[in-house]
Amino acid sequence: MSTENLVVWQKWVDPFGFDDEEDLSSLIHNDQTDEPEYDQTPLSPDQEIIQNMKASTIKVMATPMGIIPINDNTASGKIFNFWIGHTNFNITKKIAGVIENISGVETLDVFTRYRFRIAVGKAFNDSEVMRDINNTIYKELNNNV
Repeated sequence: MSTENLVVWQKWVDPFGFDDEEDLSSLIHNDQTDEPEYDQTPLSPDQEIIQNMKASTIKVMATPMGIIPINDNTASGKIFNFWIGHTNFNITKKIAGVIENISGVETLDVFTRYRFRIAVGKAFNDSEVMRDINNTIYKELNNNV
């Protein structure tokens, strides 16, 4: 029983949910209403500091390089054109090397033996890069039969 080798592509979805400009800008600009505040009681200096901190909440992420604020320059979904590849064959070190050497592949992350993620460089056509990956992998797998 012969199974044809297959790579299925899926657009990567940002786990922080900031794939859209609206999502990220609402995070950064912290949706505030223009309604006036009705409580005009004077605040102590400590209460004022706490209120200002709450109003200017900045979302951050922990990375190996330390804490980094999430903004347009650090949101990975904005920086990279990520795609997930699902396979029905093992992604060996040799196959990973083949993928990494395809023109246009900016990054490669192998998640499991059947799943990997690539980032396609901004100066490349993503569908052409994925087609090159498929063709090169299929040739490599057929040569090893």
